[in-house]
Amino acid sequence: MSEHASATPAPSGQGVVHAAAEDLMLVITREFQAPVPRVWSALTDPEQAPAWWGPRGFHTPRESIEADPEVGGLYRACMVHDSTGEELWWGGVHTDIEPPNLLVFTHAWDKPDGTRGFETEVTFQLDEVDGGTRMTFLQGPFETIESRDAHGVGWRESFDRLAEHLRRSP
Repeated sequence: MSEHASATPAPSGQGVVHAAAEDLMLVITREFQAPVPRVWSALTDPEQAPAWWGPRGFHTPRESIEADPEVGGLYRACMVHDSTGEELWWGGVHTDIEPPNLLVFTHAWDKPDGTRGFETEVTFQLDEVDGGTRMTFLQGPFETIESRDAHGVGWRESFDRLAEHLRRSP
């Protein structure tokens, strides 16, 4: 298993920072010792999602996951903070699905008042490499570099959990 992430560090100093669009994109490349169809299944099967969705310290209850895995189909789920019980809901629309290699969807967190927050686009590209899978993950553009970096931490921990899940599952 290996990982490569690219993100430009946030500039230092005072004042408003205007970031270039490419700086507001999160890109993570990760290799899994599992064939593409197994990784695809883990990414798209709501029954497997609770095993890996969310960073450590959170869980995603199966009953919170709603998904229509068609282009134009909606999805919605909730991460629950293990120690506080705080619920973080998110959802979006599937915009491109090409099994077993490409999954693209919009992503936005619900705000506390129930309205939809800032929307990004998420892309999972899966390619076979040496009997395993290279996953290229893109998300963005984000509203801020800080948001990009915070999402990067969460996704990396989720992908660690995904690797563990793939090692455990047949």
